[in-house]
Amino acid sequence: MAPPGSLCNRMLASIICIPHNEGKGIVTLALKDRQTLLHVAQWTLEQKYLRVEKIRQLVGTEENYRIIIREIDRVKAQRQNARTLRAEATLTLLDWLMILERFDWQCAYCRTRPFKIMSHIVPLPRGGTTPENCVPSCYSCLSRKRKLSAYQDI
Repeated sequence: MAPPGSLCNRMLASIICIPHNEGKGIVTLALKDRQTLLHVAQWTLEQKYLRVEKIRQLVGTEENYRIIIREIDRVKAQRQNARTLRAEATLTLLDWLMILERFDWQCAYCRTRPFKIMSHIVPLPRGGTTPENCVPSCYSCLSRKRKLSAYQDI
């Protein structure tokens, strides 16, 4: 576990609920689990290669493993999309988990539903995949945001 005062321990003490299996259920994530996820995210910054076996060992439970792998894949895919578009791609797993913590794993726009997807405040080609430009979103808010953006482009 992380030492007292570390980045992993600078979190809210409340229990939160997050979507599981792409919205097919809700998982309750306790403070200890949240600290574990942040600890693993911090560990990933120091590793050149991420070994699935080591991640599974560090997170402890199957639920935490599924969550951390899903978020690793999400961040990796978004950084790759940004690089493909020649946009800035500096978001790390630790950055993303801290953003999720800031919004209590809820949609940043409506703050009532669990997040489902990473949203870019400024469109990806212009804003990149950076900690300042990425927020969690639910599908309805993302859809509403896209409709507004299309309307403003006309």
